[in-house]
Amino acid sequence: MVQKKLKVITMALLVGTLSTGCTLVGEHKMTGGGTMASAGGDKNAVFTFNVESCGEEASGRVNYIDHSAIDFEQVGGVSFNAKVDDFGFCTLGAIEDLENGTPCNCENQFEAQFSYDSKNPQAQGEGTGFACFVDTGEGKGNFHGVVTAMNLDSGPYAGYFNAGTMNGNIQTHSCPDKNKETESE
Repeated sequence: MVQKKLKVITMALLVGTLSTGCTLVGEHKMTGGGTMASAGGDKNAVFTFNVESCGEEASGRVNYIDHSAIDFEQVGGVSFNAKVDDFGFCTLGAIEDLENGTPCNCENQFEAQFSYDSKNPQAQGEGTGFACFVDTGEGKGNFHGVVTAMNLDSGPYAGYFNAGTMNGNIQTHSCPDKNKETESE
């Protein structure tokens, strides 16, 4: 029952995001890892990330494996490591801000935009994509986060999409205090 409700919430968030433009804002740091249902396959996908936008540039890594992805079973599934190109919280921006800001796909959620390298020898190459996620907070149960989109735009996995609850954890962290770093130097 809970997973059915979360699927409805996830799809509502996704539909709302596909029709809006927004910009990535703020200083944030997030980590996460766990499994989620495969994109149509019979196994689980594994998703880990460590991303931040605490300084002038975003940084971090995203790792993802979905060996039984239904549209990629002929090449042994999806497997990649990625470098974060941009990360932040997506908010609906004014038209002027959209022209100067980074467009995003996940209104009122966190988004990591990345460049990936395939780790699958049968689907070699590089590409780009983005992941959208929500920290649902600490609590009881097997999941503490929702991945509302894992979307690969280009490269050997162009067109791959997955979303769902994560059996694992997504956590929001504080950025290091810049004043303390300056005082210690």
